[in-house]
Order: sequence, then structure tokens, then C-alpha cells
Amino acid sequence: MQLDIISKNIIKPSSPTPLHLKTHKLSLLDQLAPNNYTSLLLFYDGPSRFDDKTSARTINDYHRLKSSLSKTLTLYYPFAGKVLKDNYVVDCDDSGVPFVETRVPSSISMSEVLKNPETNTLQQLLPFNPNKKYLSSTDDVNMAIQINHFACGGMAIGFNFRHIVADATASIGFIKNWAKLNSSDDNSIINYKHVVVDCTDTFPRNKEIPSYARRINEWQRAPECVTKRFVFDGSKVAALKREMIVKNEASLNHQYSPSRFEAVCGLIWGALIAMDREKNIDSTSTIVSIPVNLRNRMNPLLPEDCIGNLFHSVTCAANNEAGDGHRDKSTLARNVHESKKMVGDDFVRKVYQDGGVVFVNQYKEAVKELLKDGPNNDTTNSVRLFGFSGPIGLQYYEIDFGWGKPVWVTSAMRMHNTAMLLDTRDGKGVEAWVGLPINDMPKLEQDPGILTYASFTPSPRSRI
Repeated sequence: MQLDIISKNIIKPSSPTPLHLKTHKLSLLDQLAPNNYTSLLLFYDGPSRFDDKTSARTINDYHRLKSSLSKTLTLYYPFAGKVLKDNYVVDCDDSGVPFVETRVPSSISMSEVLKNPETNTLQQLLPFNPNKKYLSSTDDVNMAIQINHFACGGMAIGFNFRHIVADATASIGFIKNWAKLNSSDDNSIINYKHVVVDCTDTFPRNKEIPSYARRINEWQRAPECVTKRFVFDGSKVAALKREMIVKNEASLNHQYSPSRFEAVCGLIWGALIAMDREKNIDSTSTIVSIPVNLRNRMNPLLPEDCIGNLFHSVTCAANNEAGDGHRDKSTLARNVHESKKMVGDDFVRKVYQDGGVVFVNQYKEAVKELLKDGPNNDTTNSVRLFGFSGPIGLQYYEIDFGWGKPVWVTSAMRMHNTAMLLDTRDGKGVEAWVGLPINDMPKLEQDPGILTYASFTPSPRSRI
């Protein structure tokens, strides 16, 4: 697909960043984040008909988008800066954010993209490949935006955010505030919002962490992975949760109702355990990582949409009760729930006490232990580390720039031993983008639980 570039601009904050705010410190949590980009794509329907009046209004809409973006960057000024080479600070130099407008060829309809989304196609609707990794140049921007116009009048807005500057919560918070400012004349948002906080007292930086984080990211990305979308609609998620509630009542004598995130995590985790059993990997060695948002768990609370990587990743290992993974997905979902529940202010401050020295040492030893067996999920490796992430419940389907709410929101990331879980449009289901080694994906597709609860397009090798 060859896009027609309409325009390229650099959008800078509407007001210069004050001298005392020119440097934003990155925390230990930022250093632990992958040094690549995350992405988000929002698709919007177009007008029902076209005429000169509509065209003129559309042109004005895009002038307004640039103006409101400039105002929003005054609030999120680190996004308009650059990370310095040592990955310790952001130089808030107001260098700006790339803003690109493109026209999608008429041969590519938006309805077809929504019906059969392909990662390669979706990534062309972004400013650049979000899987660009291990950045070292100070020329790399912290954020970029691309507006894509379809022939039907619909459009897709693509975002890239540099991960070590912003996690999913911060990125979506930015988009929400931009849309709010664009759809109204209320400029109060840029006056009362406080989204830039210094977390280095609680999570002090460590000069050794970037190299270890880079090594674990490289390990987790090998071998070659393939990414596939699995859709769990609201009725299937409800049925899965009911099944888990019954099993937990029978085994624990009290009711536990998993969230949508926990239910789907438990199902996929169980499927991974089942396939690892075939490789003689013990269930306790199929380890999953779950991010927990710290903004609403710290005391005092942090601003709900402040920038940074304000999450703590908890790791969960199944006990021997996991069996083959199929019949005990309810237990695995509960493990996810209990692991998340223990993360609070006291827990976090204990883990990162004394300048995070204990945590850093434990992290370094864990990396060395994982690396000793070779690439993640190599056939000779005795451990699988699989990450779950996803901004479930962040209401991105409510993001309205003034022309309506999105019809679809997706990530367009290529996953590596990771599952990105997103809301469906009705807020009742889960859309899971799963990345697995190429030989493992057909096995996941054939898992009984996946076949029961998910809809997907089978890989050629798994079709009968």
C-alpha cells in the first residue's frame, strides 16, 4: 500500500516551556520499559455524503486539530522534546511533534481494513514502524501523529509514543485531553491539569538497568514470532467468567468473579501451559508477567493521566494444580487477580526501598538466570516468559474530537511472547493481539479453550 502524502508539519507547544521545566527526569520504571515505540490507531467513520460545504468544514477541522494539538503539548511538554543519549532525562526543548496527513489509495477501503486487519497494513497508517527498537539517536522523537484519509470519508489517526517516556495509560490520557480540547473551546484543561511528575525519589534511576533491560527485551523477542488477533465477544467472555466462577466455588467454597482481563489471561495462560507440557516444560516454568498501574495505588495518589511508566510488573508462576492448563484456567485467572491485588503503596515502597538497590540486584540476577538457557521459548529452553498487557477499561472508545466516537481502536504492534488485550467497542468483550513463536501459534489456535471462546482467522497450516 502506497500512501499519498498530503502534508508534513512539526507541531510545537503553543507556549514555550519555562526554563525551570526544560529537563524532565526519567525514573527507574522508565528505564525498565522497552526502548522502542508503542502505537495506537483510532478509526472514525466519515460523513454520509460529500459536498463543497463538507469539504470546507473538513479542512477547517484539520487546522483546528493542529491548533489544539499545539495547546495540548504545552501541558505535555516532554512529548515535544527528546530523550538524551544516556536515557536519564528528556530535554524539553520544544522541538515539536511530527504531524503527517496522508491519503489512502481508493483501492483500499476502510471497511475492508476493519473486516480483515493485517498488521502490515495497519502499521502503514502509523508515522513509522512501532517496533523500531533500541534507540540511541537524539534525533528520535518522543511522539508522532499521522492522519489518514480514506476515500469513503473515514479516517484513521495513528500515534507513536516512545515507551520510556509514556506507558499506555499516559498515552491514552494525552489523546483524551487533546480530543477534549479540540471538541470544545474550553482551554481550562491546560491550566489546571498536572501531568508531569518527578518520580525519581521513589524510583531512582540506575545506570546499570538500561543494559539489562535491553538484554531481556532481546531475549524475549527471540525466536521469530507471528502476531494474530483473537476476538472474545461479550457473550463469550460472560460465558468464560461463569465457568470460572463455578469452578472457583467448587474448589474454594466462596465465589470469585474474574474481570475480563483476568479471565482471558487465565485462558491463554492455560493454553500456553498445555503446549509447554508437550515440550516437557513443567507448568511452574511457564511464567507470565502482568503490569499493574500504580497511579491509583500509591499514597498519595498520582494524577490519573500523568506521563511516565507508572506500572509495576508482577510475575506469576502456576503451581502443580495447573495440571494440563485446560481445566484449571480458573485457578490461573485467580493467580493473576491475587498477584495484582498485593500491589499497593506499602508493597511498592518496600520493593523499591533504599533507592531500589534490592530490586535492582534481584532484577539483574533474574535476567542472568533467564538468559542462561538461550532465547525465550527456544526448544532447549526450560522457561517461557510471557507478558500480558493492555489498556482494558480506559474508555478510548469515548475519544471524540468533535466528529463522533471511534468505530475501532487497535494497537498495530507486532507482539513478541506477549498478549495485548484491548476493549471491544461495546466494552463487554476483549480483543487480544497475541505474539508467539511461529511454530507455537497453530497450537494456540487448536487449543480447546481458544476454539470455544475466541473467533479468529486460522493460520494456513492450522486449517483442516
